[in-house]
Amino acid sequence: MYDLISLGEPLLRLAPARFGRLRRATSLDVRLAGAQLNVAANLAQLGKRTAFISQVPDNELGLLVRDSCLSYGVDVSHLRLVPGTRLGTVYVEFGTTPRVGVSVFDRQHSAASLIGPESFAWDEILKDARLAHTDGIFAGLSAQCYQATLEFLASAKRQGCTTTFDVNYREHLWTAEQARRALFAILPHVDILATNRTVSEQVLGLRGTDEEILAAYRGEFGCRVVCLTSREIPSVLHGAWCSMALSDAGVARGRRYEFDVVDRFGTGDAWFAGFLYGYLAQGIEFGLSFGNALCALAHTTEGDVIQNSVEDVMPLLDGDYDLRIRR
Repeated sequence: MYDLISLGEPLLRLAPARFGRLRRATSLDVRLAGAQLNVAANLAQLGKRTAFISQVPDNELGLLVRDSCLSYGVDVSHLRLVPGTRLGTVYVEFGTTPRVGVSVFDRQHSAASLIGPESFAWDEILKDARLAHTDGIFAGLSAQCYQATLEFLASAKRQGCTTTFDVNYREHLWTAEQARRALFAILPHVDILATNRTVSEQVLGLRGTDEEILAAYRGEFGCRVVCLTSREIPSVLHGAWCSMALSDAGVARGRRYEFDVVDRFGTGDAWFAGFLYGYLAQGIEFGLSFGNALCALAHTTEGDVIQNSVEDVMPLLDGDYDLRIRR
């Protein structure tokens, strides 16, 4: 029934007008965010069938999440509205060189942080899914979310799903040592892993070349596919993205893309969604390039969820895309 089912926390994203400071804000733009939701929503925008598992407050903000998910094409059959809870919030401001962007999170005791290992009938939900996705952000929300992550992934394996996981370490949620202990328990359940050099070195203590780091993940945890992404930030409003992966077939690399930055929030989630789309369609190498191209496009529009179709991405893969105005 589903190409992907994602478990996580939706966030209300509030931002002042472009390049305005939060400290002087008099109005805030409202958008929906959340890394795990972004992956499901992005894949739905690319034409895949996705669902999102979470808890939200039983009030107008919970309905905002539900209605937004529906507008993206994400199934909300497993989005539970819980009375007396709150919705996590992130306040963001956009920077420009030399002032960097800012994120301020207010998510403690959110409805999603109360999800535990017995909150959902995991086996029943996952029995018809191809991919089961979550990440280190959700696992770091609370002790019960960590246990729910383990149960979700274990259930997915029992049901024959391919499990996908983005390390997504966030310092405001837990220490590097706490995350390391949790990841050493989580990653043996993961088939397709996304990570980067910084978290590999600082949290998991892995060193060496990119290829050696990829091999270390495979050797330690047995992940079927390990992806290493790299973001270059020569200035706040310009960047580049590339990625590589190790599997039984060896090391594969995707095409590198440069881009101008309109909104960088959620762009790593766009990459993962694009990689998974390409992986399902034509395998790892195509997935890497498709993900890189989608990530580049995601930087050029506001909001955490992409505003692109497969047809928007394909010309970038061909390498001869036309930058003239379409008339």
